[in-house]
Amino acid sequence: MNQDTRLNHLRGSPRCGAKTRAGGQCQCPAVRGRTRCRIHGGLSPGAPRGAGNGNFKDGYWTTEATEERKWVRRALERYAKGTDQ
Repeated sequence: MNQDTRLNHLRGSPRCGAKTRAGGQCQCPAVRGRTRCRIHGGLSPGAPRGAGNGNFKDGYWTTEATEERKWVRRALERYAKGTDQ
């Protein structure tokens, strides 16, 4: 492939969609299969999805759940000591 063909391919490639500080678009070519260039995050795969990112709710830290765990802990401590209060 000669140099002119390579330059034409580079000129015709999709551009990064990131905004610059001046308000325009980044002029770098986007990474293959992505919409951003290597500088603006095109190489990174992104955050993990689902539970791997902590993006879930299970109610473990609700007020009721923490109070219940405290109650169970105190009950077990009393039982282990052998006192009935």
